[in-house]
Amino acid sequence: MRKNFTCNLVLFLFYSTATAQAIEKSVNHYGTNFPQEKIHIHFDKDIYLPGETIWFKAYLFEEELPSERSTNFYAALYDEDGKLIQSQLSPIFNSSTDGHFDIPDSLDSKLLICRAYTSWMLNFDTSFFFIKTFKLLNKNADTNPDSKENKVNLHFFPEGGDLLEGVRNTIAFKANYNNGLPFDINGVVKNQKTGEEILSFKSQHDGMGRFDMEIGPNERFYVEWKDNNGAIQKSILPAVKTEGVSLKFAQQGGKSIFFNIINKLPKDSLHVLMYMYQKVFYKTDIAVPAMESYTGIVPISGLPTGIMQLTIFDADWRPVAERVAFINNANYKAGAIINNTDINIQKRGKNMMEIEMADTIPANLSLSVTDAELNDETNYSTIVTNLLLSGDVKGYIHNPAYYFTNDTSNALKAALDLVMLTHGWRRYIWDDMFAGKMPGINFQPDDYLSVYGQVSKKALEKMPKDELINLIIKTKDSTNNFYYVQPDITGLIKQTGLIFYDTAKVLFSFNKNKSQNLELTFDTSNYTYSQPVKINYNQDYTILRKTGMTYQANTSLLNYYNIKIDLPFNAEKTLQTVVVKSGGWHNWKNDPLYKLDERYTDFEFKGGGNSTAIDVLHDETARSSIDIYNYVSGKIPGIYIEYKSGEKFLTTTWGKGLVFFINQREVENDELWRLDVEDIAYIKLIPVFYARGGFPSALAIYLKKGDDLLLYKKLDRRPKDTDLKMIKIPGYSPIKEFYSPDYSQSNTTSGTDARITLLWLPYILTDAANMKVPITFYNNDFSKKLKMVLEGVNAEGKLIHVEKLVE
Repeated sequence: MRKNFTCNLVLFLFYSTATAQAIEKSVNHYGTNFPQEKIHIHFDKDIYLPGETIWFKAYLFEEELPSERSTNFYAALYDEDGKLIQSQLSPIFNSSTDGHFDIPDSLDSKLLICRAYTSWMLNFDTSFFFIKTFKLLNKNADTNPDSKENKVNLHFFPEGGDLLEGVRNTIAFKANYNNGLPFDINGVVKNQKTGEEILSFKSQHDGMGRFDMEIGPNERFYVEWKDNNGAIQKSILPAVKTEGVSLKFAQQGGKSIFFNIINKLPKDSLHVLMYMYQKVFYKTDIAVPAMESYTGIVPISGLPTGIMQLTIFDADWRPVAERVAFINNANYKAGAIINNTDINIQKRGKNMMEIEMADTIPANLSLSVTDAELNDETNYSTIVTNLLLSGDVKGYIHNPAYYFTNDTSNALKAALDLVMLTHGWRRYIWDDMFAGKMPGINFQPDDYLSVYGQVSKKALEKMPKDELINLIIKTKDSTNNFYYVQPDITGLIKQTGLIFYDTAKVLFSFNKNKSQNLELTFDTSNYTYSQPVKINYNQDYTILRKTGMTYQANTSLLNYYNIKIDLPFNAEKTLQTVVVKSGGWHNWKNDPLYKLDERYTDFEFKGGGNSTAIDVLHDETARSSIDIYNYVSGKIPGIYIEYKSGEKFLTTTWGKGLVFFINQREVENDELWRLDVEDIAYIKLIPVFYARGGFPSALAIYLKKGDDLLLYKKLDRRPKDTDLKMIKIPGYSPIKEFYSPDYSQSNTTSGTDARITLLWLPYILTDAANMKVPITFYNNDFSKKLKMVLEGVNAEGKLIHVEKLVE
């Protein structure tokens, strides 16, 4: 009998060790091969007027270090209805890029939404795209939004994930308005059966708090609290389990993590895994008898700053408790200061200052100087908060910069731990991890811009093996770049790694047999992704957030714009560089998408404020798509290709499933295979399809009909004699230079200077030989208080954020 027990124990230990190694390997493999990119954008300010330019500098990180993966940066500006105003495509150098948006002076939206991502980020949860909401100060701006009109919600979050009978549970809570802002709450916990008051509680910071309580067998509880209107509300606590693991967590002195476990499972074997930035840094197997307590201590002084995750597994390696926590070892900062050498805030006064770095490590910085009275005096979202905190958790965090104002304050650490308790999430699906199943990569990182061509089958049969294709890329500034490209065995020609702005002419020919040039064709696409003309769930982005929402309403600058020059806020203006004409929000009947929707859709498919539509009819890139799967997944973020038994399917990241319609007739997946994208006129994604109960999303595809068949019929697109060997392809968004006047010159003294942004320098580069950078700029005619914001990153991934007010 003892021999059998020993044998079983050896087998269990062997299985446990092998499984632990497999899981650790899977987590580390995930981190190595599927790292998460994060974006921070430094904008020149947080509040804008119609007609202004939004200047930005973007920084990209891959986990805790600057990203070297992506080369193309996709950004778009939307109005509060989620309609596209302008898109930006920028090349990424040194893990950063810059660009701008021109706000139409006729725009009457109260809010603006900036949405940005890379192609690599499309492979993962789109909730982690960069999102920033701005306030637009038009004449209807509301300076005192009333939160009393909003409903208050209360949510509970048991530490470790579950409430357990017979143990002392820690329950975190969060109260907030439905617009995202926190609500200070107090209430009492009562027994459901007797109505007896058990304990009282109140929020400790920004509507968040925690309380401890023990739950006996068959006991259930509810909470009574008053909302913002003084009405008594009742909320039921989460369900209580009889089996599970109680997990409590604490940090002490920034040197160690303490985790306490009480086991209420049939087996005493448990496994502990801790990981950070998708790398395992601690694992252990422990035996905890039923209802006994175990406390573990883990040193953390050598860890980087950021979010860590602790998972407890049962004997069969099923996750039974999880906890996220923020580790702040204060090792994320690079030292930098702004030295004011000569400040003059008089009208058009000359200002001189100096950027000084504390060390010789190369750094990449950006600087904005703005009117501090009109622009909010405090940045609530910074490069530190976005790359270390907000970029790794879902949901709105109110004033994240608050948690980094003092790295040693125990009160701030406790408040930040409340954020972890109420915003934690599980990155991994453990069943998939056990099975070794990794995310599908449907979007490879870009290699800047690309051109693709094809040799006809007829010419390919006769073409010598050493034949090359001559390519000349002629840019707007008349620069010529020469390439010699070898076609592959199928005749495909591709040249990647191109960098040019606006548009370029591509001249092409066979190197030897130029008489065969008619058998050679190139696509007019640069093989980047188009921004959707309408984003879904835009109301999630336009909640009233503190960032960028407050300003001084009676400043001299704002009075100047509102009264003296009477800006034509409601005048229509057409922007030639905008994908969707800016006149569209005044009259959508002039919009091609509106016309297609009117012409093709009917009944429950027509209209819809939160749908995403694609004008395939006028899309020149449609003909180059391999099939409908690749075309749709490349156009609509959140839709991706899934392979089952070698067959392609379209599915969504929001997990609701898709039903397909062709001309409003429901079809199965196999009918999509037969579609030619060139036969399609219009595609519409309806994320909540109420005709089917709202659970599945609907993808409606409409084939060309009537005059559309005649006007956009398939053509032989090989080059003709009139356009032989030449196509035009779009490049990166045109560059716009920030204008900073020099009032030492006599020809710059006329007119009124009402600039709100006085200085924008997107690239300040420092190194060992250039640790101090002098800066000069001139004040406008109004500002008496200036706000300076310096942000950046050094080559080691250390972050820089400096704010300074001058008056």
